[in-house]
Amino acid sequence: MTYFCYNMTMQKQLKKLGLRPLDILIILILFICGILLTIRGARHKGSKICVNANGTHYEYSASQNGIYTVEGELGPTTFEIKNGLVRITDSPCPNKTCITQGWHNPLVCLPNKIIITVESEDELDAISE
Repeated sequence: MTYFCYNMTMQKQLKKLGLRPLDILIILILFICGILLTIRGARHKGSKICVNANGTHYEYSASQNGIYTVEGELGPTTFEIKNGLVRITDSPCPNKTCITQGWHNPLVCLPNKIIITVESEDELDAISE
């Protein structure tokens, strides 16, 4: 009997919102797909690391683990390449948001004008299509 009462209460609330059971299923599927795509994009491993620092373009091999430094507008930014992933470890920017991004793609430090992306050799871009 408790299940029936709970189910009726839930149905009344859904009717107030104008949602049907199929609407909820679609929203749930879209939510799960969004989470999976975000996780996949965040852990994207590639064959090269592209760094745009203050208008200058640099490329590093993603298989070459190490710690590197590039000069930005505010000063040097240090990033680490490990197992095809990249993260910013030190930056002179005031809020340090770029450091808290972790092993993500792309990495952006707006105050220091640095963008770091992980790319694959076999990826198509708008020009090669």
